Amino acid sequence: MQPFITLRKILQQKLNIESPALRPSTNLKKELDMSDWEWNYLLNSVEQAWKISLPLSETEEIVNVKHLLAVVKKQVPQGYEKGIKL
Repeated sequence: MQPFITLRKILQQKLNIESPALRPSTNLKKELDMSDWEWNYLLNSVEQAWKISLPLSETEEIVNVKHLLAVVKKQVPQGYEKGIKL
């Protein structure tokens, strides 16, 4: 499954955030009006979905969808990163 679609499903199923206008430049916290706990829950759900661990130093810098998927791509085991398109 494409990462962008996976992220959209996580937002819908885990956080009940419907965002038909979700795009790579979407500012996750501001445009989706996410609280701190929602942000942490999103990051945890992303880690579980891709079976990775996101470094705190990088998660603090994430602003938009494209950046989040770029951080995910760096953490995915070699050979699996081809499925993550930005």
